[in-house]
Amino acid sequence: MAFSLRSARRAAAAGVALATALALVSACGSDTEEPSSPASAGAAASYPVSLTHKLGTATVSAAPKRIVALSDADLDALLLLGVQPVGIAESSGEGGVTAWAKPRLTGSPTVLTAGDTGFDVEKIAALNPDLILAGGDYYIDDEYAKLSKLAPTTAYETTGAFEDPWQTTLRQVAKAVGRTAEAEKIVTDVEGRIAKVKTDHPELAGKKFAITQVWEAGSVGVLRSDKDAGVKMLNDFGMTLAPSVASLPGEEFAVQVSLEKVSVLDADVLLAYYTEDGLKTALEGNALFKSLNVVKRGAYVALTEAQFSSLRTPTPLSVQYIIENVVPLVSTAAKAAS
Repeated sequence: MAFSLRSARRAAAAGVALATALALVSACGSDTEEPSSPASAGAAASYPVSLTHKLGTATVSAAPKRIVALSDADLDALLLLGVQPVGIAESSGEGGVTAWAKPRLTGSPTVLTAGDTGFDVEKIAALNPDLILAGGDYYIDDEYAKLSKLAPTTAYETTGAFEDPWQTTLRQVAKAVGRTAEAEKIVTDVEGRIAKVKTDHPELAGKKFAITQVWEAGSVGVLRSDKDAGVKMLNDFGMTLAPSVASLPGEEFAVQVSLEKVSVLDADVLLAYYTEDGLKTALEGNALFKSLNVVKRGAYVALTEAQFSSLRTPTPLSVQYIIENVVPLVSTAAKAAS
């Protein structure tokens, strides 16, 4: 059965509120630069600007003043560049905003909730947007025709929705708001932080991992694609996706497997997120799960909602949260696997 990303995103957004030190997110980008208002976005840039992506071309005729960001990747890029949106996609965390984005948001942007077919186009239209950022929007294939009639609309630049690396989305957003030079500084800074993790944690090198999300009894959703953003993040730390997971059949980035096949999770390191406490208790009490070598070695980590969300959709703003809150857990598990 195919893993439903729509179900996963709804589950993540409905989780417990994040309680994290706000200082973590300030490290990515300038600590002294005050966020600008939407009206000043790209004031010094040369317009019009054209952004070509897989679904078409977005032509921004003037510095955008009313921007809607339809994914964490788009929102975090926008905030790091010092620009405030008028509308944002609901995410994990209190009020539908992640812990790392919340300190940088000013005002009260409208929080948009996606359904099974995407976002409510009428609610977006009511915001009178002059730019819609959807480079990281999973639903954009279904929405693009309608959204692009409202305002210039971005989309993914690689092979599919939800697959662009954070660098691509950041640069796309920066071009749209006229802040390309700032974006390159951010890329250099964040890539440096990621490289330092690899240097500081040699125990991660070559370790095979599996990531799963459990949202219903009797099965687990397993990430199986090397195109997945979370998988790429762990790859950047020197780890590799377990062959048993990578070889699972299907074309989706993840699949749902029954507990009878839970042995595919027996990697060097196993990361799991549970949408409900009862599901965690049930799986950890399952005889097949308890018999996994990765569990018996103590190389299994149960992630919180915030930890899973940051890892699943790494952005230049969430990377510091990952480094401070996820990497230590993965490091301990990797050492247990040695």
